[in-house]
Amino acid sequence: MTTLRGRRTVGWAPVLVTALLLVLEGLLKAWAVEQLSPGVNRPLVPGVLHLGFTLNTGMAWGLLGGFTGALAALRLLVGLGLVGALALRRVPPPLTWPLALIAAGALGNALDGLARGAVVDYLTSPLLDRVSELLSGRPFPIFNLSDVLVCTGVAALLLANWWRERRVTARPFPSQTP
Repeated sequence: MTTLRGRRTVGWAPVLVTALLLVLEGLLKAWAVEQLSPGVNRPLVPGVLHLGFTLNTGMAWGLLGGFTGALAALRLLVGLGLVGALALRRVPPPLTWPLALIAAGALGNALDGLARGAVVDYLTSPLLDRVSELLSGRPFPIFNLSDVLVCTGVAALLLANWWRERRVTARPFPSQTP
């Protein structure tokens, strides 16, 4: 870790990427509010990814719909906590970028929930709908870039953990002979 006069330097790159993703998500949500209508899907990749629209006061599948403020506050705390840890370089390097993605997603949905009283969701997937309906009998929720960022960050954390454990278990034990 680079230091200046015994002090930790700020990790600007992950904080800057988090901020840029947050701005991009804000622009996409503003566009969705102006251009999309509930119940009308516009194919981006037919059968795979469509544009839709909903204002979500809870989480996926309508969970915790009456707790918009609490969810926004929790998302804000998580996002700011992660940004602080990233800025102060308190995060191990392999976890930096996954946590930056999670921070951007958490803040994107937090700010939306605080400003609008609901989160703007604008992506839908007929492919995911089919899989979800087979598993749960319900279509897959409409989602947004923030949700994609959080899911991608969590997947990357799981992959990093799997990779780390794979390396640890693959190492031969030191010889017991003198």
